[in-house]
Amino acid sequence: MAVDPVPIPPQQSPAWDRVKALFFEAIEVAEEDRAAWLTGKCGGDPALRREVESLLASDRDAGSLFETPAAGLPGAGSYGGNARRLAPGRRLGHYEILAFIGAGGMGEVYRARDARDGREVAIKTVSGALAHPQGEARLLREARHASTLKHPNICAIHEVGEADGIPFIAMELVDGRALSAVHGDIPLPIDRVLRYGIDVADALDHAHAHGLVHRDLKRANVVISSDDRAIVLDFGLAKHLPEQDVSSSVESLTSLGHGPVGTLSHMAPEVLLGRRADARADVWALGILLYELASGELPFGGRAPLETVSAILTERAKPLPHQVPIALKLVIARCLEKDPARRYARAADVRDAVKAIRARHAWPVVARLVGTSRVVRRGAAWTAATAVVVAVATVLALKSTEPPIASVAIMPLEHGAAPDDAAHAEAMADAIAAQLGASANVRVLSTASVRRTGRTPLEAGRALGASAIVAGALRRSGDGLSLDLRLVDAGSGATKWSQSFARSQREVLVLQADAVRALADRLHATLTPDARERLTVVPALRPDVYEAYLKGRYEWNQRTAESLRRAVAHFERAIALDPSYAPAYARLADCYNQMGTVLLGSGSPLTYRPLAEAAAIKALQIDPNLADGHAALGYVRHYSWQWADAEQSFQRAIALNPSAPLPRLWYANLLMSKARFDEALQQAHTARDLDPFSLVVHSNIGWILFNAGRPHEAIDVLRKAVALDPSYPQAHWRLADALAEAGFAEEARKEVEEVRRLTNRSPSSLALSAVIAARSGRDADAREALAQLDVIAAREYVTPALRSGAHALLGEVETALDWMERTYADRANAAAYFAVDRDLQPVRNHPRYHALVRRVGLADVRVE
Repeated sequence: MAVDPVPIPPQQSPAWDRVKALFFEAIEVAEEDRAAWLTGKCGGDPALRREVESLLASDRDAGSLFETPAAGLPGAGSYGGNARRLAPGRRLGHYEILAFIGAGGMGEVYRARDARDGREVAIKTVSGALAHPQGEARLLREARHASTLKHPNICAIHEVGEADGIPFIAMELVDGRALSAVHGDIPLPIDRVLRYGIDVADALDHAHAHGLVHRDLKRANVVISSDDRAIVLDFGLAKHLPEQDVSSSVESLTSLGHGPVGTLSHMAPEVLLGRRADARADVWALGILLYELASGELPFGGRAPLETVSAILTERAKPLPHQVPIALKLVIARCLEKDPARRYARAADVRDAVKAIRARHAWPVVARLVGTSRVVRRGAAWTAATAVVVAVATVLALKSTEPPIASVAIMPLEHGAAPDDAAHAEAMADAIAAQLGASANVRVLSTASVRRTGRTPLEAGRALGASAIVAGALRRSGDGLSLDLRLVDAGSGATKWSQSFARSQREVLVLQADAVRALADRLHATLTPDARERLTVVPALRPDVYEAYLKGRYEWNQRTAESLRRAVAHFERAIALDPSYAPAYARLADCYNQMGTVLLGSGSPLTYRPLAEAAAIKALQIDPNLADGHAALGYVRHYSWQWADAEQSFQRAIALNPSAPLPRLWYANLLMSKARFDEALQQAHTARDLDPFSLVVHSNIGWILFNAGRPHEAIDVLRKAVALDPSYPQAHWRLADALAEAGFAEEARKEVEEVRRLTNRSPSSLALSAVIAARSGRDADAREALAQLDVIAAREYVTPALRSGAHALLGEVETALDWMERTYADRANAAAYFAVDRDLQPVRNHPRYHALVRRVGLADVRVE
């Protein structure tokens, strides 16, 4: 006959406040001295000592303290102060107890046999619900609701009853081991993480659909069955404790008898703050579970419960190991959003996202994933402000015997007549071209060059030397976007493929990714692994953020001093609306870079370059793979004379997007600074191949040839640039220099007059006048232009870089060197070209010149 054990008197369970205080003191005592210390502190109170020693043991056990159910912390009142262990042979109704299995915060679990049919079950005896009779009754009532759940990944509840005054729940006896025992503190293989995550998320989705929230999801409540399924236990138990037992503040976590429901390390912030839990609290716990399985540790930790609570409420999750796929990192980060409104709304969303990730890791696929994702990287640590990933479809990538198409031109998209439709269409074409060029082994010709042709798609493609042309239309209607694309063979004019895409305006970036993936497939191009990742986990974007960015981008493209100021305002608005939108920071950085130049500058580089550097670094903190961010930072470093770092930044930008012409052009200018003219021309010519009708590319090729001592070649290139667009001042500027160097003084003077007209007699045009006049022996005209420059400089900022060349050519060596010193002090871009600037040839033998060249890191540069 079974004999009940003697109940433990309630007074032997010491107050939690006292236990907590002693625990915090004890962890500061050396381990070898603790026994004596505890003897002195606990005296003749063995129960107090046992509680403190239990916490100390848990503290040593790598986080096991925080696996303790909060309702079962010391002082939380298991069994209302009484502990009853059922002996084998004891009967509960028609169930015979066979063996004790284990204990939890809500009661004890036994193996039992149903006398009616011989079936073995698990019996869970339910505690007094924190010594609250009404809570016990409600707990059992809700457990009956949970018994309606029928799902292969949920432990079935057979019966909820009471016998001999002991409430119990009869459940399915699962043949397996708890997930905590299966995996311990070792990260699981990613495929198993994904598989178990899918099982658990599917179980949660089923329960949520039936109006039940788990509230205590953790490894110990998940069993891995003999057929390797994850089965969730204890549905319906944790949610339905009485309202007065749910903590209403963080302080209540330490109050005797009122511990919060669940397990501290897995509780969502809103639960810790006393708010009611819904399905998103389970999504949080699912994120904790996935994090543990992938890393072997908890994302938030502390040596004591209050430290854990503080970490959950205020700190970011610790970074996951590098081997965890970024897509899974983003899913977990979204689950662990502290604001429940920014988490997944449904466990089904998590399940579908994890399914898509698993499919993508299992075989070659193109996965279409939708969501919001704002990722920040600082050092090696990834955090995410938002990351929603909802799988829409998974399509096997079909192999093709057709050869890949080598080059493609993206035509301007047709669009509606609304005021912003043109800007949206232009941005979409540019974005598709940039993403395709960055993602696949295909040469994508610049959309700017395509637009300049002013021809039909077929004519433009042939003029640019493209193998294929992409044409189409973008339509906006209410909140919707639709994109129609077609791929046309440049030789025959035949349409090879067409497809339509539709998304909401929030999903404009997803629409772009859809189009890029489809295009890459039809071009038979190979996507890089990084590109597959970026095109799979795609950010959504608020329409007002995108509108501000589009307006800034339009103004940035105009490349005037006034338009750059307007662009800055638009980009700053986009950032204010969404501080995690990396492209806005990258474009803002470029605006500041250009605002510190000779042609466009309205202020000192000492003002603008730190702003540019900060914006570029911010862009890369958010998205380390943003080519524009690396290019902007390379620009800053070039003109800050950080030569090796600048070269590395440009090379990284080019590697990330080989089809982007601007990073190559900026890199060419850096190579020119170092008199590496052949390498500079190679990069510039590649930029020209990508953007055949680019004015700035042609102008810079002419500038490189001029500084390399090849003025006649420079003239040929620059005349072509002027023919492309006679209103572009920089082409006329560089042509004037080359003509003067080659001895064509009158033609050079005419080009100077054109620059002065086009720039409204800007300071830079006056400086050019002085240089060309000095080269041509018209010293009086040169000094008159310099005097006019002095008048302007008296009322507004004029970069000192404009003066040194003219004074050097006039033979005023010391004055020229004085202006060079000021150029150096102002950190003007021109200082980076001290070693190769042909206007400075008359001062190259002066000791002051050599000292300046050495200070900017160009002492080793030699020019013939």
